Amino acid sequence: WRAEWRVTCLYSGGAGGQAWIRRRASMDWKKIIFFSAFVAYVAVVSFLAAYEDFRSHWIVNSEVLVRDEMRDSILDLYPYAMAGPKISDPCVHVARSKRPDAKILEHATGRHMISGTQFIQMFPRYKRKIGQLPNGIPKILHQTWWSRKVSESKMHLSASWLRNMPGWLHVLWDDDEVRNLFVSYRPDLIPMFDAYPYPVQKSDIFRYLVLDIYGGLYADMDYECVQDISIPKGIGGNATVYLSGAPNPSVDGLAQNTLMASTPDNPFWSHVMNVLTRSCGGMWELELVTFVSVTLRICSMAYKMRPLMGWTGISVLETTGPRMLSRAVSSYNDPTGDFPLKLLDVNVFNGQQDMGAKDKDPSAVDREYPCASHSIHRNSAGWTVQSPFPYTGEHTILRKRIPHRLIALLIIEVLAIAYFMQKLPGLRQADLDQKKK
Repeated sequence: WRAEWRVTCLYSGGAGGQAWIRRRASMDWKKIIFFSAFVAYVAVVSFLAAYEDFRSHWIVNSEVLVRDEMRDSILDLYPYAMAGPKISDPCVHVARSKRPDAKILEHATGRHMISGTQFIQMFPRYKRKIGQLPNGIPKILHQTWWSRKVSESKMHLSASWLRNMPGWLHVLWDDDEVRNLFVSYRPDLIPMFDAYPYPVQKSDIFRYLVLDIYGGLYADMDYECVQDISIPKGIGGNATVYLSGAPNPSVDGLAQNTLMASTPDNPFWSHVMNVLTRSCGGMWELELVTFVSVTLRICSMAYKMRPLMGWTGISVLETTGPRMLSRAVSSYNDPTGDFPLKLLDVNVFNGQQDMGAKDKDPSAVDREYPCASHSIHRNSAGWTVQSPFPYTGEHTILRKRIPHRLIALLIIEVLAIAYFMQKLPGLRQADLDQKKK
């Protein structure tokens, strides 16, 4: 515009030309103001996003140090199990649950939560010594946490499984062991695994893989065992896959992935992995480069662009969580023909407080407190509060999280498209003139 301004000043004459110059100058100043404001916005956004990225990486690095420090720690559940259930709990089933037996618990298989590394090392030698239910589900309880640094409240909940199911081997997998399991058994999923922005997504996909490889029972760290659930009406029936029913279908769909059990090498988990990996792992984003990459199924580009472009369209429930699992249940065709999959009764094996009333389900009535007769999902929902938001450029302003980086990227891309569309007719005309010549 500066060159055009100079040319206009040199060659425009008369009152008409001077008026045109004034109008042109006014238009140029509007562009300058808009451009300056936009550059300032992008600069601020870049600074805030860089700070958010730095903070996220700092948290990740600090967690690595804690994991290394706590890796060889011994997690003894015996004293927590002997403390017994919380008598003051408002749920009558918890208050009436059986008292701990010191003689049984002292030498129980599940007294200590062993690490995933220890389990992998011992499994080939002790595979035949691990008991199993009549339906073939091995007596192995899998849980996962970011490290072996477990809070007192979580230790009490984990000890409830020892108190009621002492014969089950108890394995606690940390984040490094979770990733190593994928490196060993599903290296093809590592790009997608590493690209997930939220730790809970990695936890979700891990629980499907560990049940596929080893079988057994998976329970979230905020699950409490009130009575032995390996009974015929629980996970000890004729089915070979058990999933917790969804207390709030309007949010989760058919099933939750908070409590699951199965036999090893069950074809259902291969189907779950196939559903999970569709459309580049269910990635969805308004940002145009990522959107085009996913649409064209160029997943390698989408994974590489995700850290730069962000993923604010993320829905954990849809990509790796209960909604994805519910889609897998609905679309599963059992190769044996008898569909050995069962959803566990919510009122017996879940008891979650949120039943859907707050989500405007007219038929739902929320519980006053979590309560069920055999196992209770306390539903701490820590992943919605504690999980960092890496690479999204989101920052709380006026108590609202705003995806600043995504907004800036969309503005840049829309302006680039608008500029190209504006120049396209001129380019076409120039091409026609060139052909005429």
